[in-house]
Amino acid sequence: MTPFDAAFREVQNLVATFQANERHYLSPAYQESEARKDFIDKFFTALGWDVNHDHQKNPFAQEVKVERGVSMHGSQRRADYAFYLAPNFRDVQFYAEAKKPFGDLATADNCFQAIRYGWNSQTPVAVLTDFEQFVTLDCRYKPDIGTAQHRILRKFHYSEYTDNETFACIYHLFSREAIASSSLNNFADTLPKQRGKAVQRGLFKGGYQSIDDTFLEKLDEYRDILARAFKNNNPHLDGDTLTELTQRTIDRLVFIRFLEDKLIHPDNLISNFGDKGTAWQDFIAASRRLDGIYNGIVFKKHAILDAPAFKVNETAFADICKELSHVNSPFDFNTIPIHILGSIYERFLGKVIVATDKRARIEEKPEVRKAGGVYYTPEYIVRYIVENTVGKAIEGKTPNQIAELRFADIACGSGSFLLGVYDCLLRYHGNWFNANPDKAKKAGCVLREDGGWHLSLSQRRQILLNNIYGVDIDNQAVEVSQLSLFLKLLEEETTASAQQYRLDFEQKAILPSLSGNVVCGNSLIGSDIMSGELFEPIEEKKLNPMDYEQRFPEVMKRGGFDAIVGNPPYGADSGAEALAYLRQKYEVAGREVDTYALFMEQSIKLARPNGYLSMIVPTGWYSGARFPALRRFIACKTNPIVFVNLPYDIFADAWVDTTVYAAVKRKEPTSWPRTEKQKVLLKTFPKRHKIQSVSEFGQDTRTTEFAEWFANGGDTFLTYADSRTTALMQRIEKNGVPFATYADIQRGVTPFNLTEKPTHATSLRAFDGSVRRYLIDVGPIRYVRFDDTLAEPKPIRYFQGSRLLIRELISRKFQIQAVKVTSDFVTNKSMQSALPLAGGPDANFLLGCFNSRLLSWFFLQKSNIAQRDDFPKIVLKETRSLPFPKIDLKKAADKSRHDKMVSLVEQMLGAKKQLATAQTDKDKDFYTNKCEAIDQKIDALVYELYGLTPKEIEIVEADEN
Repeated sequence: MTPFDAAFREVQNLVATFQANERHYLSPAYQESEARKDFIDKFFTALGWDVNHDHQKNPFAQEVKVERGVSMHGSQRRADYAFYLAPNFRDVQFYAEAKKPFGDLATADNCFQAIRYGWNSQTPVAVLTDFEQFVTLDCRYKPDIGTAQHRILRKFHYSEYTDNETFACIYHLFSREAIASSSLNNFADTLPKQRGKAVQRGLFKGGYQSIDDTFLEKLDEYRDILARAFKNNNPHLDGDTLTELTQRTIDRLVFIRFLEDKLIHPDNLISNFGDKGTAWQDFIAASRRLDGIYNGIVFKKHAILDAPAFKVNETAFADICKELSHVNSPFDFNTIPIHILGSIYERFLGKVIVATDKRARIEEKPEVRKAGGVYYTPEYIVRYIVENTVGKAIEGKTPNQIAELRFADIACGSGSFLLGVYDCLLRYHGNWFNANPDKAKKAGCVLREDGGWHLSLSQRRQILLNNIYGVDIDNQAVEVSQLSLFLKLLEEETTASAQQYRLDFEQKAILPSLSGNVVCGNSLIGSDIMSGELFEPIEEKKLNPMDYEQRFPEVMKRGGFDAIVGNPPYGADSGAEALAYLRQKYEVAGREVDTYALFMEQSIKLARPNGYLSMIVPTGWYSGARFPALRRFIACKTNPIVFVNLPYDIFADAWVDTTVYAAVKRKEPTSWPRTEKQKVLLKTFPKRHKIQSVSEFGQDTRTTEFAEWFANGGDTFLTYADSRTTALMQRIEKNGVPFATYADIQRGVTPFNLTEKPTHATSLRAFDGSVRRYLIDVGPIRYVRFDDTLAEPKPIRYFQGSRLLIRELISRKFQIQAVKVTSDFVTNKSMQSALPLAGGPDANFLLGCFNSRLLSWFFLQKSNIAQRDDFPKIVLKETRSLPFPKIDLKKAADKSRHDKMVSLVEQMLGAKKQLATAQTDKDKDFYTNKCEAIDQKIDALVYELYGLTPKEIEIVEADEN
């Protein structure tokens, strides 16, 4: 019997039972709790879900989370069923809301409630059921009670469950078997999307807009309203102060809503602001009470905000409270994943308030504007990085051993990585205690109704204080990081557990102070920058220097952090004084300094020997000309674990070529060049691949293992070549000589402002055509000034006589391309000229080698950037270093191969010209085939010149490129 047949038979039995006693089950006396036990639990069990946890005993590894009796003051706050899919117990697959089978099930209120759960957790479909009916709802649209019933996808009556085809519709969407095959996401992709500008902008009620975009829009709106309200009533406030005050106000409101929706605080607060005094007075009074209960940076008394003299626009603030209250808001803070709140805040922090004498306005931070936006790291990238660092550091350890470990993000932003680390630690501890129940009670764990051991609030607090550390230069980011960690700390708490903690630890606030864990400061600049320098107060404040020994004395005394993770800033600006300091302090800082390279070095310095390091950074550091010092530093100080080349669209609204690297700090650094062999796991995702979850990282995504980290003592890391390819490339380099040995190579001039007629006595003929392999279209006659107006003056010899002309842009077939020219003309910087040196190989010989399949293959394997770029180029340094075959014209064998190549290239040049002028299809086919045949002969001769074996030739010709 198939799983479907078994489910169908079980549901038929349920239908028969319900039908036999329908009057009783539909009566007012029959309660929801009875319906769930008698029918709804059994229905989902039939669909393959372990609803009663008969098999999944560990509460941290249960695919069905069931809520019982969680209504409060008549208000339902949590979905009755949340369905997950092992091994991912973080992300809900879908929610089901249960009701008693009496009256109309699909009311506006019921539909709104179920949609709200799904939309806030970013699940596309939700279920509303009383067993008599089974209603599916579209959760892609912002919840609105006026349109909630329009989001019904389909209704099923229990009498239809016995129809094989109808039941199949339910089974193939909501059974565990179906969910494991991505049934709901696939189904959601088939649903129609509303179109039009109004939809795109979210300008109509219930319009399609994701939770993060909607909430960010609201936060931006609230910040703007508050900034104006505060400035208008307190005109002396400057931009920095307004930024802090609005941030703190919004953080308090968000935290209060979280306490309400999580049922941690027993009363609804925001909806009642204004009942005792003004809304603002009640808000401040509540903040003071909550500070005594919870502590933490959020409710900490603020000298300005909490002062009686501080004035606000009462109407504006009351309107915000009314809109944000649980009564009117579409937001459910029990359901919104905390990492989603972090992603929202990360973008929110990209703006600040700028104040003039009379006005306040919102602007993007200069560094955000320069970078083109805020790049928030997706949660699955965070999780992968954490698993390969913190996960490895704690593997096999006891809670007591883990308590001695320290983990950090030294550019923490809104705290996404700190949240990831904390989540990893909490899950590990929960699983460990359930696997060792004899130690759970003694350690302070709590045995709950689900039969599993849960970490107590005290334990969760201690893990946070022991293990989590963060730094950011932005004070608002530090505040949000702490807020996020507090939300995570309280995630599993209830009113009862929170009150019990206060009883157990008399007069102790629920939230710990994180002032010694997550701090504001400059991770790259220490206080030694002040020695002998006189900085203006504003400049010193902007630099915000910080010493790790001062802020984290215990961590540094023990040798540093056990793991450092993060997404450091890329290309941030530094002032002249700071730049000079950075160049002096950091080994990897060369003429050009990129912030992320400095963070990579600093992370290694701050890690303990055998400590783990992992970050998401631009891919260019592997082989880019700017980063040899960084590559050598990483090679000497660490042992690599894994490198993952990511798709381009990891960050929303930005195409950035990034990689995740993970490494272990060496006990003892080695010297350069590094000669030790070590395997490195490499994964490469296609450039336009859509990563859906962290599970994809374990799948075959062009995974290879390297025998050596750096090839042949060079300082570039070939992240797209497996061990066989690397070995072949090493042999080609060893048996060859740089192209610059045979030719003088230089690129063209800039600026390249073309005119149709000479405009000056120094005007020369300019190239305005195109170059392909063995072919050139010189283009129309154009002129360019060739004098001291050029930004990059070049000797005239590069533009005269017989020479090779090389196009920097690679062809669509991923081939490097060159042609031989004899006419005099000046070229631009996208072209390179190669002048054969006297006494060396003939120009045709060099041309044949350059255009060969082997050298194109070698270049693409060597260049990480070219592998990933949609429009790859071969730059001058790469052209000069291409390994050409060693040739000694005094030796008969070499002279014979040389002359054979010259002859083949002459034939190719002739055939290409004939193909270009062919008129008939017959002639075009003939000369195309002739060119291909000559190409094959040239390739075979090049293989022979390098001494390649048949197996090595297979490696070259098997490559897709």
